[in-house]
Amino acid sequence: MSDDAGLPADAPAEIGLEGPTIAARGFLTYEQYRVHLAGATLKRDVVRIGRVVGILCLDPARDLVVLIRQFRLAAQLSAGRGDMIELPAGRVDDGEDWETAAARECREETGLVPRRLSLIHEIMPSPGVLDEHCRLFLGEVDAERLPRIAGLASENEVTHPFALPVPDALRLLEDGRCLNGYLLLALQWLALRRLQRPAGA
Repeated sequence: MSDDAGLPADAPAEIGLEGPTIAARGFLTYEQYRVHLAGATLKRDVVRIGRVVGILCLDPARDLVVLIRQFRLAAQLSAGRGDMIELPAGRVDDGEDWETAAARECREETGLVPRRLSLIHEIMPSPGVLDEHCRLFLGEVDAERLPRIAGLASENEVTHPFALPVPDALRLLEDGRCLNGYLLLALQWLALRRLQRPAGA
């Protein structure tokens, strides 16, 4: 399927669907389905995450990017690097719109309230098994009063916000210094935006 410009785009699939069967229920729900597609029957698993936001926090007056450190067990088990550098991010609550969730997550995980939010990208980071559907935002912030520790106590969440000059933040793209996909995508967007900016702007 193509859009009006003649370019390809994701499209609905013509399938028959049986399920779900709940395989496990914990912090997330693990579902199993039978999919009838093009004459074949496939068994597929889905981990339900739902809508998620991520925020690239930029202080334009000081030319700083605000990031967080947060412990991730999966990263520790997989790569031995559980103390990860990330964007503030989190799930969208029921009945909450994307922008409200982005402002809330920014405040909870960095202690800063964004002055303005604008959409960067809409992505599904791992659609082979996760239904995670994310919108990445650029959030303009004032990093002057950045706290040392943040996070939502009711969720046992501890984050460690910090700020980097934009050139140093873009260096995190080098040499595999960071693994978080949201972070890498947002920094690549920022790097491209800087390259495209007219001289003197």
